[in-house]
Amino acid sequence: MNWALEGVKVIDLTGYIAGSYAAMMLADLGAEVIKVESLEGDSFRELPGFFGWNRGKRSISVNLKEGDGLAIVHRLATRADVLMENMRPGVADRLGVGEADLRAINPRLIYCSVTAFGSEGPDRDRPGFDPLLQAMAGVMALQGFGGPPQYVRIAITDYYAAALACQGVLAALYVRERTGRGQRVETSLAHAVLALQSGNVADFPGRPSVFRDNPIYRLYQAGDGQYFFLACGNQSFWLNLCEALGRPDVAADPRFGSWLSRLDHREALIPVLEATFKTKPCDEWLALLTSHDIPCARVQTLKEFMAGPFVAHHGMARRYEHPEVGPLTLMGLPISLSDTPGRDGGPPPTLGQHTADVLKELGYSAAAIEDLAARGIIKGETL
Repeated sequence: MNWALEGVKVIDLTGYIAGSYAAMMLADLGAEVIKVESLEGDSFRELPGFFGWNRGKRSISVNLKEGDGLAIVHRLATRADVLMENMRPGVADRLGVGEADLRAINPRLIYCSVTAFGSEGPDRDRPGFDPLLQAMAGVMALQGFGGPPQYVRIAITDYYAAALACQGVLAALYVRERTGRGQRVETSLAHAVLALQSGNVADFPGRPSVFRDNPIYRLYQAGDGQYFFLACGNQSFWLNLCEALGRPDVAADPRFGSWLSRLDHREALIPVLEATFKTKPCDEWLALLTSHDIPCARVQTLKEFMAGPFVAHHGMARRYEHPEVGPLTLMGLPISLSDTPGRDGGPPPTLGQHTADVLKELGYSAAAIEDLAARGIIKGETL
């Protein structure tokens, strides 16, 4: 066995980010993922991020609104282990690719749905994208620290929904090994944005607030104008900081004796630290703080981080030749299993790149494939 999910077949009916990235996670773990796209392709194909959400898949381009196109997906479902979709509730059923339709064909099928607000409930029919959930669920307000709300420009809700969907599919595969039965797996952007904030949701009488400007868990500007983040996340790091700064008086000050008391007296402590960090350039502060085992990091761009030693050592930048864009760099595999390492299935497919090959594997003759193409049921590169 070369990969953890070797032999697992996945039908990917998703588009956008959350569903597509979840299916790519399964591909990275060794599953065979067939991305079923409309004749026009995934709605996000024109975005650069599409490449980062669809590595290692095979693409077929099919018109599901035609009976012969639907029959292709039904034939795929007979031999699939997992189907993933992120359509609005009810759409998959209307197209004939809903859970009831496909699990009637294959009871072992694991049917995974990723929606905006869930398949039931008051908001089920609303369209939803990551920023809307950030706005609704307090993320933007939190990022604003009491000022104007701030949009987190990484699609955190999408990515975590993808992780939850992948986690659910893996759990369902494990259950099926013991019971022989498939099941429905479901999550949503709304579930994900709450799950991201499990610690914030916890509430009780007298709960202390930790969302004030924390003097030792915040950005500071060094004397050369560069920014770094200081993250003294416990008492020992705070004491190390006072030692590094040569300020035993600050360490002994009862106003700053605990995490919460430092928050209560932040107006007194922040100016002291701001003035101190202005006295040296960023490099010197990072070296000094690191020598005292104090968590800190320079603010830099993603491009700078990707060019650094961590990415090189762990192979987190993969380079490909793509037929549409040429040299293409994508994120490497973020999970390592000692016996079954992840699979690099190559760059994302072009639209319909594997239509003919997949249909041949399903038993369609060359003449049947040509007929489907001539009637506008399928599209592909070699048709």
